[in-house]
Amino acid sequence: MDDLAVVKNSAQELETSELSVVPKPDSPNPRWLRILEWFLLAGLLATFAGRSFLPAWRTLNSEFPNYYLAAALYRERIPLDRIYEWTWFQRQNDHLGVRDGLVSFAPNPPPLILSLVPFATHQPLAAKRVWLVLNLLCLGVCLWMLHGVTSLDWRRLGLISMLCVAPLHVDFLFGRHYVLILLFICAAYYASCFHRQRTSGVMLGAAAAMKLFPALFVILFIRKRNWRAVIGIVLGLTAITTLSLLMFGVEVHRIFLNEVLSQASRGDWLGPYVISQNSFITLWSHLFLIEPELNPFPFINSSTLYAVAQATTVTVLVFSFLSGNGGRRSTSLQWAAMIPWSLLLSTTTGADYGCLLIFTAVVAFDALLATGNKSRALILLLLYVAACAPVPGSIANWFPLTRLLATTGLYALLLYAAAAGRKVVLGRRWLVAGLLSGAFFTLYNLQTVRNRAEDFGRHLPSPSTAYRFANPVSTSEGVVFTEMQPRKYQPVLFKDATFREIAMPGDVLSVAGAGTIPTLYSELTGRHSFIARLPIDRLGSAPEILNEGQDPALSHNGKWLAFILEEHGESSAWLLATDSKNAPLMVLPSTSHALDVSVTSEGDVIAAAGGVNDPHLFIVKHGTGQMLELTEFPHPARYPSVSPDGSRLAFSRRDHGSWHLVVREFATGSEQQLTHASCNAISPSWENAETLVYATDCGRGVGLSALARVVLPR
Repeated sequence: MDDLAVVKNSAQELETSELSVVPKPDSPNPRWLRILEWFLLAGLLATFAGRSFLPAWRTLNSEFPNYYLAAALYRERIPLDRIYEWTWFQRQNDHLGVRDGLVSFAPNPPPLILSLVPFATHQPLAAKRVWLVLNLLCLGVCLWMLHGVTSLDWRRLGLISMLCVAPLHVDFLFGRHYVLILLFICAAYYASCFHRQRTSGVMLGAAAAMKLFPALFVILFIRKRNWRAVIGIVLGLTAITTLSLLMFGVEVHRIFLNEVLSQASRGDWLGPYVISQNSFITLWSHLFLIEPELNPFPFINSSTLYAVAQATTVTVLVFSFLSGNGGRRSTSLQWAAMIPWSLLLSTTTGADYGCLLIFTAVVAFDALLATGNKSRALILLLLYVAACAPVPGSIANWFPLTRLLATTGLYALLLYAAAAGRKVVLGRRWLVAGLLSGAFFTLYNLQTVRNRAEDFGRHLPSPSTAYRFANPVSTSEGVVFTEMQPRKYQPVLFKDATFREIAMPGDVLSVAGAGTIPTLYSELTGRHSFIARLPIDRLGSAPEILNEGQDPALSHNGKWLAFILEEHGESSAWLLATDSKNAPLMVLPSTSHALDVSVTSEGDVIAAAGGVNDPHLFIVKHGTGQMLELTEFPHPARYPSVSPDGSRLAFSRRDHGSWHLVVREFATGSEQQLTHASCNAISPSWENAETLVYATDCGRGVGLSALARVVLPR
């Protein structure tokens, strides 16, 4: 009886355990095959060293400076509340001299900064070199752990990892994080193989805090009733997030949740119509959603088709995984399938995301060989190579969906192999649940694209060579705005359907003007930010430096200039008489945390100030210096702009994660909301008493705005 009990307990433990360590095979591979594999591995290593690692070692190209800058700001004790604002982040880059070029932190979550904080004491290029060495060590540790839990030898482990050519090239060249995320996933699998389920969950929770999608592993654990792993994910996610909150503050996390995550999760990010992004959401956007400049000729312009296609895709992916067989023998394949499944569910999938497929290829290849499925193992490797191989431009133009199709095929193969030939029958409950889920996702998608074309008919023409157009102001010579070019921010004059660049040194991050005034004020940014004045009717003359500061605003009569002065993360508001030699006057102290300013023809300053997540509008009377909160204006509110006659205020108000353009009468309190889509309309400026120009990112990606003009309804 005792022996029977021992056997029963052992069987139960084997049944409930996630994985078991795979024994090493006894039969060696043919000699010719080993020689061929060694030659191929040597060639791949040489290619990686020459094309990826050494160029990465020599250059500080994007995106490593984005992460480094955020960490450096923390080391300088500058609040990180505004790291998701394009121009603010660029200004900090110029002040600290991190890199000569563009930077942006969105849409990364704040905990990602934790990994770079230890290296921020080094100079940027030195820090990147340390990061590259650390990534090599991470990759080596990944292979060591996989060697311990699979039957593959070092030669094949190295060969499979180096076949991940394009993802490793991008990750190392740009100094990204996916090798680090790969380490967490391999560590989680390794811990699970040795029945350390809580540790396995902690590893995945830590990865999820930095890149979100590893949190999807919780679905696998819940489905297998692995509650210790679920607890581990919660503990890991909580620990890293708590550390991030303590180090970087609550405000930046609120901004990420309220303004960044809601839009980035819908695919509103870089290249939302570029099908080579290897995401279903970009594919459906390309086929069914119009955008005047970025996607003027979709296959069919239909928001309904987009909503249904995206909902169907998500529903099929989710329910295909949930309905798969959950037996113990298929656990390795289910772990392997989690990576392509996560990538297919992602709203955008860069080339370097494929680094994670190293885990999938190693674990699945080993599992298929162990069951004698050599043909499936070969097909798996071919799909893996197709998903990770560099695609020449000529081929990519003809076959832009190569990686997406290969990843989908990889996922389908793993699901089929995990089922082990057993027929999966979907019952009525599964069918009903799938239909309800599809209906829910369709309604959600329809809501996200509601009113998305509202701004399209208002767009101003824009140059095709820049990424972002912002901060439009009216002058006597036309509309001036800033454009984000491939290397810098440049002011541009738009008049009579023509564009003229205004040459200035350094980055010009903001401009100010008035419709009847032939003078342009701009913010010139380098190691410091200065307010400069330039006669707009005599372009080519040298700008006159007035004062240190940023984000200038000019009154309609041109007599008053308000601006922000930021010192070590603390910002105050100042007022300068343009026809006087007197020094500027501080109207809002740094304790008020001024964010944006506007000024009336009488010299009254209206400012958005306070916490970045919930700023309020204030007015400072010029005659008395009295500061009053405009309590009747709902908040969060930013980007105030006073009408030429001073009777109305245009501003942006955040609602459900998006900034909407609003005009309010001072006297009566009546409001007109001019934009309604799930996107951002910011930086309004009065072209005349009835017309506004503003920046809108509808249909373009978070913050990557175009310019629009709207006439106020009567």
